[in-house]
Amino acid sequence: MKKNGQTASYIPAFTGLRAMAAYLVFLHHYNPAPVGTFANRLFQQGYIGVSVFFVLSGFLIYHRYADNYLEQINWSWRRYLQKRFTRIFPLYVLLLLVTIAIRAQLGHSIRFPLVVLNLTLLQGLFESYKFSGIAQSWSLTVEVCFYLIAPFLFVGLTRWGALCVTIGLVGIGLLLWATIGQLAWHGLFGNLSFVLFYTFFGRSFEFVTGMWLAQWWQQNKVPPSPQTTYNGLFIIAGCLIWQADLGSHTTSQNGLFWSEVVVYNGLLPVGIGLLFVGLLTRPSLLRQFLSLPTIQRFGESAYAFYLIHIGVVAAGLQKLDITNYGLLFCMLAGIAYGLYNYIEKPLARWLRN
Repeated sequence: MKKNGQTASYIPAFTGLRAMAAYLVFLHHYNPAPVGTFANRLFQQGYIGVSVFFVLSGFLIYHRYADNYLEQINWSWRRYLQKRFTRIFPLYVLLLLVTIAIRAQLGHSIRFPLVVLNLTLLQGLFESYKFSGIAQSWSLTVEVCFYLIAPFLFVGLTRWGALCVTIGLVGIGLLLWATIGQLAWHGLFGNLSFVLFYTFFGRSFEFVTGMWLAQWWQQNKVPPSPQTTYNGLFIIAGCLIWQADLGSHTTSQNGLFWSEVVVYNGLLPVGIGLLFVGLLTRPSLLRQFLSLPTIQRFGESAYAFYLIHIGVVAAGLQKLDITNYGLLFCMLAGIAYGLYNYIEKPLARWLRN
């Protein structure tokens, strides 16, 4: 099916945007600004790059698979799951095994149940273990949950709309917290903060926003407004500035918590969605930049960069006295590009065949 004049699922600007999202997360973990400054608090908000990944994932999964599933044309659960598996697991498992081996060599205790949890990406369901392997892989648990439920969400979005689907998913998360979470079993759906910020159900609006946008785009319902890109950037910037500045005005943990829920779980996905609309429908300097061949290469290796930007690879580079954040970034980007070209892409191609 032709979608807005395009037959291919590849959208160059979105590939470039993956790189920018990964680099935002890098800024969060390697904050270059002096502690206590507004710039430091602003860079600390770089974890919103994960939100960009989730909205983008929702868009691309709907864009690539919804028509086939809804119309049952060339749909195969086996092929769908195979493609999703080869996208996430091969490089992740390889890096996880390297991480475990290095930790064992350094004398750390290796617990077999934790190894199994991390190999199956179930660790992200437990607050106690969410950072136990490759710390940032908690977000892969969220992603895999979305992959498994996405085809059913195609139907839900068509029948009931984005708002009802989101309310239903968040409601399931709250129910799991109110029931299973109260058992206090290793932090499985352990507390409200964990459920809202670290599980698929709490982050579902980000995925639903991307899916809803893809649905409207394929139906030619997205108006090409010249202001959409700027409106999206304005909302994103407003969310960042608000959250960065809020801590200097209040120390109430309850207030900070609910502000983050409203701003980052609710308002931020809207801003990201508007930015996507602008990139899809209007030519701009930002779209040209994100579509540059060099940025495309960075975007293709963004997953590898995300997996290694903290962990044993980054720690190894720092032990080699590479402590300058700019140099560390360049080294990690180069290693990620090599991992993508010589391990991730060949492994995915081999497994799919």
